[in-house]
Formats: sequence, structure tokens, C-alpha cells
Amino acid sequence: MQNRRAAAAETEEAAAQKPGRRARALGLALGVLSFWLLDLTLRIATDSGAYYPIYAGAPNLFSLGFGALFAAIALLPPRWWGRVLYGVLYAVCAAYALVQYSVWRIFDRFLFLTDFLLAGEGVGFAGYLWQLIDWQFVLVAALLVLWGILGVRFLPAGTARCWICPGFALFFVLTQLAAPRLYEPAPEIPDWDAWESSGYEYERFASSAYDLALTGPYQFVLRDAWLSVAPQEDDTAGKITAIDAFFNERPAPQANEMTGLLAGKNLILVQLESIDDFVLNEQNTPTLARLQREGINFSEFYTPQYSNGYTFNTEFAVQTGVYPYANGNVAYSLSRSAFPDAIGSLFSEEGYTANSFHKSEAKFYNRGAMHQGFGYAQYHSALDYADSKQQAEIDAFLVDCDALYTQMTGTLPFLSFIITYSGHLGYNEADVLTSYALAQYPEYQDDSRPYEINGLFAKARLTDDMFARLLERLEQDGLLGNTVICVYNDHYAYGLTDRAVLEAYSDAAGGRLLERTPCFIWYEGCAPITVDKTMQAVDLLPTLANLFGLPVPRTMGQDVFDPNYAGYAIFPDGGWLTDKAYAAHGKIVWNEGMTDEQIAEMNDYAYRFQQINDAILDTDYYAQRR
Repeated sequence: MQNRRAAAAETEEAAAQKPGRRARALGLALGVLSFWLLDLTLRIATDSGAYYPIYAGAPNLFSLGFGALFAAIALLPPRWWGRVLYGVLYAVCAAYALVQYSVWRIFDRFLFLTDFLLAGEGVGFAGYLWQLIDWQFVLVAALLVLWGILGVRFLPAGTARCWICPGFALFFVLTQLAAPRLYEPAPEIPDWDAWESSGYEYERFASSAYDLALTGPYQFVLRDAWLSVAPQEDDTAGKITAIDAFFNERPAPQANEMTGLLAGKNLILVQLESIDDFVLNEQNTPTLARLQREGINFSEFYTPQYSNGYTFNTEFAVQTGVYPYANGNVAYSLSRSAFPDAIGSLFSEEGYTANSFHKSEAKFYNRGAMHQGFGYAQYHSALDYADSKQQAEIDAFLVDCDALYTQMTGTLPFLSFIITYSGHLGYNEADVLTSYALAQYPEYQDDSRPYEINGLFAKARLTDDMFARLLERLEQDGLLGNTVICVYNDHYAYGLTDRAVLEAYSDAAGGRLLERTPCFIWYEGCAPITVDKTMQAVDLLPTLANLFGLPVPRTMGQDVFDPNYAGYAIFPDGGWLTDKAYAAHGKIVWNEGMTDEQIAEMNDYAYRFQQINDAILDTDYYAQRR
């Protein structure tokens, strides 16, 4: 009888323990799944399925493995301390995911670790992020919080068996070994369409949007970090040979009717901030519109965005004739590289006094060092001369300030590189400069348009004021007749938070792609010319060199007036644009006359273009060839 009672008691105890075991098992599962759900939320919210299927095995396996690893770490401390540690780990991941989601909303891409070097630059525009908060942003943030609450609430506290932590850690290791094998194999000999292979892109890891879709956020960070520190095979000699072959195969620059047209004249080179093709017109920017109409207008000028620092991306491309890395920040990684053929260097060698000017401090994008590398004697920040930050943000200050203007024009001949600021995002009610611009120009307070459009147009008018003052002072000083003004824009107006509004205005302006932006050259007595050949940012350096009678350097760009140059733009995703066709994501979007053979040749050339471009950066090519 006693044995029966003992057996019954044991049965009752075991039955009572089953719900507890189920709860612990559920808690452990949620501890893993919460991190996976975070990844899934981020990938769905950022449309990663357009690059790689959401349901694919590799990214989900990676994230489950990291979820297991984080849960194992959280189970190590006793009692409730494990839940605290779990909450901290999850909060860091959730904050990272929210930052990446915000970046994607603005740029359609994500940040690599090297891009976080620009965090200091981004702090100044943190207020702009408030414009991104809509129901979608709130929903994503709420889901990220919800998954974390579930994980913390149900994670078993102080009940982990000795096998659980090693088992979870082992599962993480197995996922690291197994998940990469689920990608398509990389081709043995990469070709222009190699990007279609998920295995090739995982090895290359150059497209942030594609890469996060392939891996999920946790492996994205780990893979990026590993590639940043992993020893690379030194093939400098081979790359230099390939670069030499590329330039030798390309037809040598040919003199043309524009060669030396502007020789000996002063040059003021101006990079506009966000003055897109639909912004620059008679109503918003009357001075700029007149200069564009009266000068040499490059109507099909494109600014492909390789780097996350969009402004410095085009700045670097125009100054050097080479695009920056697509997966890194050249402002820091290449600050000691040599650019003897950059614009500042070319003009300085001809006896020009070269200086650069902008609102921001010299440490912003490391311009103090980079501009010296481009050949400028000194970078001048308006903040060092202004009485307030807002005064420095108004572009006309660069010309109205006698000390700055003297540095621009005081020694002949001169090259002055100006980067405007007033058009910078944001454009809503919270932006102080937007409010100032609308108060100065109340005619832009048009209730029939989105507020952001009004703000963008009013801020563009502030930039136009700078040009009006510049022309006035140059004429007063007798310099206008011997001075050339070259103007180009840094990027399309991505600061508009409503993408549909941006695309509608861009379409209305006649742009084939968002990346088409204004570029023109003006000088007194210029015969108006419209150049409709497709042209990209890196082409401006050799084009200016030809116009000023300087040696046309060997860069990725070419002189747009060279009859041997057909004209094209190469985009970081491997796409390309010519006068006749446009290719994106390995497909021909439209074609107005290119044969299949010509398309195949252009595909191959676009792939090789990017390989040679990066090889120039990898090898510090111009230092090697001095």
C-alpha cells in the first residue's frame, strides 16, 4: 500500500512539473525567437525581399543562431540578473535596427561599420529624423519593443540546465558553418552578372541593402567586422597592371574645339547642396537659372551615389575623377592617399592659388586633410568667421564676409571651391533654417504644396542669393570678365521624406532618373550651349582640364567634349545609363537603339569599370605612378 501511495505521489509530482517544464521550454524558445523576430521585422520593413527572399534559409538560420547565442549568454548569471543582461543585449540590437531602418528610409541602403565613423557628422542633423516618424515608423518601433518584452518576460530566471548554454552555443557555431552553404555558389571567374550569385555577393559584401537581405542584421555586423580586420591578399602589382591596361586600352584624350577655351581664367567651382533639377528654375533660383541658360549646360549630368556620405561622395568623385568605395568611407580611410591629378593639384601646378570654403568645421568629413590631399592650400570653415551657427548656414555669408571673400579672390589667378549649405535637409517646421528662409521669402508659403517642398524651395533661394552677391562683388572688383563659374549639384533631394512627392517633382522636371542633377559652366560672353551627352560626376574633372588647357588626367572619368567618348553613367549596383539604354539589377529597363552585342559590351565594361575604380583606391595608384 505504501508503495502504491509513493508511486501515486511521484506521478502527481511529475504531472505538476510538466506545466513548469513547458513554461521553461516556451521561455527558452521566446528567448531565441525574439531576436529572430527583430530581424524579420527589419527585413520586411526595409523591403529586403526585393533582393533576397525573406523566407530563405540563410538569413533566418543566421538570426536563429545569434538568438541562441544571446539567450545562452543571458542564462549564465543567477536569478533575475540574466533577464537584465538579456534586456540590455536586446535593447542594443533594437536600437541598431531602428537606426538602420531610419537610414534606409532616407538612403535606401544601410550603414556599414566604417560609415559609423560619420556619426559625429550625423548628430547635427538628428532633428531631421523626427520627419521620418509616421505610422510605419511607429509600427516598426512598437514591434521591436514587443519582441523584447516577450523575451525578457518569459526567459527562465536561474533555471538553466548545464546543457542549455553549451547547446545554444553549439547551435550558433553550426549555423555559422551551415548558413553560408545555402547560398548559390560564386562563379569561378566573376563576370558582369556575378552579382546575381548570392554566394558571390556574400564574399564581396559591397552592397549594404543586398547584404543585409542575405544575412540579417547580426551576421551583417559580424561579416562586415571580419572583412574589416581579415588579412587581405596583397595583389598590388597585379591590380596596377590591370589599371594600366584599362587606361592603355581606352582611346587617349583627343583635343577638340573646346580645348583651352578657358585657359588662364580664374575658376570658382561650386558644389550645390540639394538643388535638384526640379528646384533650379526661374521662380526658385533666378540667378542660377540665368547662369544655366546663358552658359554651357550639361543637361544629362548624373551623380551616382556610391558611399553613404552623399555630399562627400560627389565631392570626392568630382575632385579626383574616381568614385569612393561603395562599402566604406574614404574621408578617413584614404586621407593619406595621393591625388596629384585632383582639381586643386592640377590648377595649383599651373600657378593658381587654390582654397576651399564651406560652412562646416574642418573635421567634418575630414575635409581639412582631404582638401589638402586634393591640392587646396587651405579649407576655410564659415563657422570660424561667423557670429552664430545660423549666420554660417546662410550661403551668402561666404561672399559677404570680407575675410572669406579675400581668401577666395585676393590672389590671381585663383581656384576657389565652394560647397553651399543652405539647401541641406530638413525642410519641415522644426528646422530653424527652413523657418528663417520662409520668413525671408513668404511667397513660398504655398498651401497647395507640401510644406517640405515650400521649405526646400525657400532654402534654395538662400543659395541663389549667394550667387547674386558673388556676381555683384566680382563685377565691382573688376574680376567678373576673367572668372569662370562652374556649378554642379551633390545629389538628388533625398531629404524629402515623402518619396512619392520627390519622384513626382523629378518626373515633372523631365528627369530619366532621380540621379540626374544640374551642372553648368558660365562666364561672361559665353555662347549658350546645351550638351545632352550622358555624363557622370567623375567626368567633370577631365572636362574642366580640357577647357582650361591643362593635361587631361587618367581618371575613371572622361572629357565630355572628346569625340571618342560616347558618354555614360555607371551606378554602384552595376547598372548603367547611356544615351540609348538603361540597365539596372542586371536587366534592361529601356532600350532605344542598342544592339544585344552593344548591351553585352556595356555590361562587361560597367563591371570592369568598378573593378578598376576600386583597384585605384586599393593600391594608392597615383602615388605608385608619380
